[in-house]
Amino acid sequence: MSDVDNDHPLIARLNSIASNMADLCLIVACIILLWLVGLTCVDVIGRYFFRSPVVGATELVQISMAGTIFFTLPAMFLRDDQVVVDLFSFVRQGWFGWIVSLIFSLVTVVAVFIVADRVFDYAVRAWEDGDKTIYLHIPRYLIVSLITAMIYLSAVFAGFRGLRMMLRPGCVLPDETGHRIPRE
Repeated sequence: MSDVDNDHPLIARLNSIASNMADLCLIVACIILLWLVGLTCVDVIGRYFFRSPVVGATELVQISMAGTIFFTLPAMFLRDDQVVVDLFSFVRQGWFGWIVSLIFSLVTVVAVFIVADRVFDYAVRAWEDGDKTIYLHIPRYLIVSLITAMIYLSAVFAGFRGLRMMLRPGCVLPDETGHRIPRE
């Protein structure tokens, strides 16, 4: 029986929608990364062969890196793809592991919402001040608003993962490799 078969039909449908949204965010991150590779190639070729670098390449690289990072966050939180050093694997087993995972999920949701709220405040301040990037004069609030949206979406996905976990008492959800620690 697969992981989805054990979920309530509404949860399974929400999981499908969330997974599709996470996949869309990953596609956007891949496109941004491809853009970043192309920009770097054009900038290096222009700089060393034609003595004409791309104007504002540093800003574009910074914005692209932020886009790549923050568009991958929702999928990371939904699928629990964080880098984990599993020194104490016994902590993730059985009912104790379920309770610990539930507590970590709750703490993660609260922490990510706090970060998203702070970033949202920065976006509002950048909009009110008319803050722009130095070379290309791109309005900063546009970039920070997208970052804020991705952080909020990440918090929602982390909460959804916690809800799925809460509805399966004593059963830990699969980790990033799909490995499920057996119930004791």
